[in-house]
Amino acid sequence: MKPLIYGYLRAPDETSDDELDRLVSELQRYAEAEGFCYATTFFEIQEGSRSAFEELVAELRRAEARHVVVPSLDHLSSHQLLCDHMVERLEHAANACVPTPDSA
Repeated sequence: MKPLIYGYLRAPDETSDDELDRLVSELQRYAEAEGFCYATTFFEIQEGSRSAFEELVAELRRAEARHVVVPSLDHLSSHQLLCDHMVERLEHAANACVPTPDSA
C-alpha cells in the first residue's frame, strides 16, 4: 500500500481557478512519481490564517500520515522565520516531512 501524502497551499482571492487546478495537478503528479497516494489538498484561503494548516496537522495525526507536499515553501509562509516554525510544527507535531516538487 502506498503511503499517504497531503497537499497544502495558500489560495488568496486573486488566485484563479486555473492556477489552483495547475498547482494541485503539480502536487498530484509529484505524489504519483514519488510513489505516494495523494489524499487531499488543504487550502488556506484567508490571508494570515492558519486554520487549514491546523486541520492538516490534525489529519496527519489521525491518519498516521507522515508526508505533506507544497508547491513551494512560500505556501507555508513567505516569512522565513514563520515558514521554519511551520515546518518544525509539522515535523514535531505529526512527524511529517515536507517536500516540494522542485526539491525532488
